[in-house]
Amino acid sequence: MNDNSLTTRIVNTLSYISILFLPVIFPLIVWIVAGPDQPSIRHHAKWAFWSQIFPLLYIIFAILVLSLSAWNSAFSHLGALGGVLLTFALLLALLLYIYNIAMAIKMLIGRE
Repeated sequence: MNDNSLTTRIVNTLSYISILFLPVIFPLIVWIVAGPDQPSIRHHAKWAFWSQIFPLLYIIFAILVLSLSAWNSAFSHLGALGGVLLTFALLLALLLYIYNIAMAIKMLIGRE
């Protein structure tokens, strides 16, 4: 295995495993810095970025629904929906956390 593919594997692994030390920011930086001559790095950095930021965006949406139900009594029926949304958000975050760890291991052992 040449150094270029080893470097690619390491950067791809770090993009996914960054969920443990610098989520969202590290994959975004890698995605921006990787040139067009490194499509594998750009692809995996993009997937790592979206899989790490999506739960945050979903949780913000669920909190907005809960806030709307608490703010106005006309939307009080949204309280239960907000609770369901937050529960689903936590489950989604856990699944995507596991996905990122699994992809990091997959990249590290070279099973792309």
